[in-house]
Amino acid sequence: MIKPVKEGELGRKAIHYLSSLVPIIYQLFFNKHDATIIIGLLFLGIVVAEILRMRIPALRWLYRKLFGWMIRPHEFGNHFTGATYVFMGAFLAIFLFPKDIAVTSLLFLMLGDPTACLVGLSIGRLKIYNNKTLEGAIAFISISILATVWVSSIPFWIKIIGAVIACLVEIVHRKIDDNLLIPLFSGTTMLFLIEVCNVINK
Repeated sequence: MIKPVKEGELGRKAIHYLSSLVPIIYQLFFNKHDATIIIGLLFLGIVVAEILRMRIPALRWLYRKLFGWMIRPHEFGNHFTGATYVFMGAFLAIFLFPKDIAVTSLLFLMLGDPTACLVGLSIGRLKIYNNKTLEGAIAFISISILATVWVSSIPFWIKIIGAVIACLVEIVHRKIDDNLLIPLFSGTTMLFLIEVCNVINK
């Protein structure tokens, strides 16, 4: 039996999927330097907007009016929303990693993560840890691999390991937002494995 997913959660995941345009556009049209500046400015703008929303009652009211249906309770207070952490993760991934690794790790986040949530909420039955489901984990890894198959510069087996690491982070994280942790941990893992392979092959 398929369980219904709340409208607010569907809205959040739609934004998550839409954010996958960031790594795709980066891959197709921008170099690392320009993309870092553009995403950095967007992230800064979002942070400023968030702070103003937290401090100015009229903006807080408008925020609730427009987005209250899809915002989690703790995000109404003095907390950044998940979207802010998505852009923080995107900025750090683009700044820290080579282009192919940044794109791959961000697609894990922006496609694998919301798919895991939707599958877990709708058909998930087997709980494994932290209220996450086996079905969601399988969906995370599968979609992450399929979504990055076109990134041919990274060996397939390294992408599989990166997807598994991203999935594990999504399952076990607690205090720090997974929108930040997923690209950082999966990207670092893939970069490390590629560097090890380069050393061995010399």
